[in-house]
Amino acid sequence: MTILEYDLSAKDSSKAPTRPLPPTPLGYNSPIWPADPCLNQVRNGVQFEVPRRRGSCDSDKRRNSFMDIGQKISDVGRTVKYAADREIKGELVKFSKITTAHGIPMVLNSRNICARCFWLTLTVMSMIVCVYQCYLVSDKFNRKDKIVNVELQFEQAPFPAITVCNLNPFKNHLARKVPEISETLDAFHQAVTFSKEAVKDLEEKTNARYRRSNSPPGGFRYVQYEPIMSECECDEDAKDCVQKDGIPRTNKTYCICNFDRQDSTAWPCFHISRWLEAICPECNDIGYCNLPETNGTTELPCLCQEENYCLLRPERIKRIWEIRGNEIPEEGSPFRADFMAQLKMLGYENMTDEVAITTKTKEKLILTMAGLPVHRRIALSYGKSEFIRMCSFNGQQCSIINDFKLHVDPAFGNCYTFNSNQSNPMMSSRAGPSYGLRLMLYINSSDYLPTTESAGVRITIHGQSEWPFPETFGYSAPTGALSSFGMSMRKVKRLSQPYGDCIPIDAPLPENYIYHNYIYEPEGCYKSCYQQRIIRRCGCADPRYPMADNNTQICDSLDPLSRNCLIVEGAKFTKKNTCSCNHRCSHNVYTTTFSSAKLASGAFRANCKEKRSSEGCFEYDGNNAAMVEIYYEQMSFEILSERESYLFVNLISDIGGQIGLWLGASILTIIELFSFILNIGTVYCRNRIKNSSSELDFTEKRRSSSFSRNSEGKPSPRLSDYGTTSTPRVSVIRRHSVNSNFTDYSDDEIKKSREPKRERNHYEMS
Repeated sequence: MTILEYDLSAKDSSKAPTRPLPPTPLGYNSPIWPADPCLNQVRNGVQFEVPRRRGSCDSDKRRNSFMDIGQKISDVGRTVKYAADREIKGELVKFSKITTAHGIPMVLNSRNICARCFWLTLTVMSMIVCVYQCYLVSDKFNRKDKIVNVELQFEQAPFPAITVCNLNPFKNHLARKVPEISETLDAFHQAVTFSKEAVKDLEEKTNARYRRSNSPPGGFRYVQYEPIMSECECDEDAKDCVQKDGIPRTNKTYCICNFDRQDSTAWPCFHISRWLEAICPECNDIGYCNLPETNGTTELPCLCQEENYCLLRPERIKRIWEIRGNEIPEEGSPFRADFMAQLKMLGYENMTDEVAITTKTKEKLILTMAGLPVHRRIALSYGKSEFIRMCSFNGQQCSIINDFKLHVDPAFGNCYTFNSNQSNPMMSSRAGPSYGLRLMLYINSSDYLPTTESAGVRITIHGQSEWPFPETFGYSAPTGALSSFGMSMRKVKRLSQPYGDCIPIDAPLPENYIYHNYIYEPEGCYKSCYQQRIIRRCGCADPRYPMADNNTQICDSLDPLSRNCLIVEGAKFTKKNTCSCNHRCSHNVYTTTFSSAKLASGAFRANCKEKRSSEGCFEYDGNNAAMVEIYYEQMSFEILSERESYLFVNLISDIGGQIGLWLGASILTIIELFSFILNIGTVYCRNRIKNSSSELDFTEKRRSSSFSRNSEGKPSPRLSDYGTTSTPRVSVIRRHSVNSNFTDYSDDEIKKSREPKRERNHYEMS
């Protein structure tokens, strides 16, 4: 192989000779290859031409030096690119051979196509199954399943708060004196008396807005005395009449009486012909009016008797048979149509079932009483000492005055709560009735309202910081029996987000929660939501429930419009409840078992006779007395606590198990994968930097070669001026035939090899 030497001292580059130097063997089997592929080569003393592309070595077609440099740089770039691709492929092959995953090495190490396809198919299928199984495991983790852990704890449990109520909310003889309640009970009496046949005859349909037809004019909403229609037996001159509770059949028995609303008496009574309609100048609060001939500042309608006796006339005169009678007007009676219209106005249209009528009346009665001031409701119901006669707790006598707290309920009137102190709750030392709460309650069933269907008491078991809700969560105990309520307590602990939607203990109360100073409860949440709906739709608050804002006006239950709005919106709320009310994350649940036995009143009579007369002992009779005992059945309680069913540790373990089962991989395999990705990224970034540097060097060389000049002002010589397209620097590399390693030689070895070649070539040319 030949080595070129260039004479750079020649001024004329076109005449610069190119002399091939004779080869000098250096003792190696492989020849020294020239840097320029266009030169002839000598192998074993024989000179020959290297195959080359057409026109690549023609001197007349040599390219400009700038193009040569660009081509060289492009060749270098392609070399770098190919080297990068080879390096990436090498990393991929290396990773595939050394990875600890089982299927991939088998694909590369297989010696035939069938084996490779077999292992490739198994590997791909295993990957698909592994991904699917990992998806199922992840879905199980995302469901946030829970399990309940049950723990039985033996220790002294705190005794709950006990709220007791009379099933009859208000005393009948006192409630009758309240006009609002009296009118509601009169309407109930009319509806109950009404027969099914009368409903079929009700054809009148009115859409007008009703106003109170029995309200006296002139701003007197309620008076003590008022006129009332009745059946009477009168003497011949119709001056003296005896009142009856029936319906007048003829005009001879038709009279009007002076009705006292306080004691429900009707006297005196006069025939209808003895009464005249007039305009009175002034009336007082109890219902009496001055005579028409007197002076006054107002003009009010009144009914005057011939004996100078006048009463304020309401828009509709009441009928005594609607209050105390047991019959309704017959067909053809002049009072028939008026009776039907009155039932319709009171809301009992087409109602013939007595149970439904009673339920509706109780609802109206609750609305009516809830609209009264609290002090009036307390006065109409039962007192503490009147209702609770005997009490013992934990085997010791308790104080009725100090140990019971008043709780006013719209449905049951005055209720009383035992053990209501949140800071110092009482404890029961043992299980059994003797160490619980034992009460003797007196209900006085003889003074029950006609709407109260059963005689007894209402028991509610709850926490000290919870609202009782006796109407929803209470238990009824009858009179004349010993009612035993055996309790067992369960502590429930729920998980909050993301495993559940319970309300944490330390969370603040919702903004519109109406039961202030009490902890959050789902029942209170529903009632708060209902109250807010009523306020939005009706413009006033339901009087049965507290209000979140004291500035809100209470709905007038005696106003037909307000009452109808409460009924309609309440029905809509029941059908379509959009409230979102959740349980607390931690609370106590009290479950009870009920048993009863007939009360032996003789034991109490023996003690009673020493202090009271036989009439006084009547209160302990089975119709008025109820014995109640509430106690723990056992001195242990259950703790039901939720905990996570599937933790993140389980997720990692199951995913690792699936990967190991289907791919034979482990956490180290994942680390290998990350290391492989890091190596690939490093190779890619390094080659990008090399390419950018090569392009920058090429641009700088072109700029410096185009504009640089020598000291004489002439352009500097270019490589093309010397008749060659190769670079002036020649790399001399020797290839070993055995192991194909490349070795660089020093400059001295290159000079020694050039000298004999130069002489031989000179001799041959001569």
